Amino acid sequence: MRPSRLSLIAVVAMVPIVVGFSPIPTEEPADRSSLLTVEGIVEAVETRFSDEGGEITSVRLRVDEPDARELDVLLAPENALRETGFEIEPGDRMRVRYFLSDDPEVEAHKVMNLSRGMMVRLRTLRKVPLWDGEGRWQGGPCRDQPGGGQGRQHRHRGQH
Repeated sequence: MRPSRLSLIAVVAMVPIVVGFSPIPTEEPADRSSLLTVEGIVEAVETRFSDEGGEITSVRLRVDEPDARELDVLLAPENALRETGFEIEPGDRMRVRYFLSDDPEVEAHKVMNLSRGMMVRLRTLRKVPLWDGEGRWQGGPCRDQPGGGQGRQHRHRGQH
């Protein structure tokens, strides 16, 4: 007895399942529980060396929680921040969404300068920086938020 064409297709379709492979590539969703959002006052703005060897701007934030702890937050290379139009100075009130880490410094996912009404996303949910290896901005523009700033968008070079 000769197998039908439909039977062969069914068998071929089942092979990946039996062998343990998924015929459709899957990607695990981002673990949103690994993100935390805090607000506080910027105590210092510094330039540090990153693990990748380049310089990166960081802030020391005095968090508004009951313990009023300090949090060192890695932002982005100075050039990338300049290209977005995002500005930060000591004394500014800031909201930071960051990736939980055991390291003494945490990486910011997105930051909002509440004093100036500006917000920018610095990394994807998978922690991929939105700048290239030379510190040039590759992400979207910094956005002014309602209730702060001039209500305009700051665009980076080459975007119209």
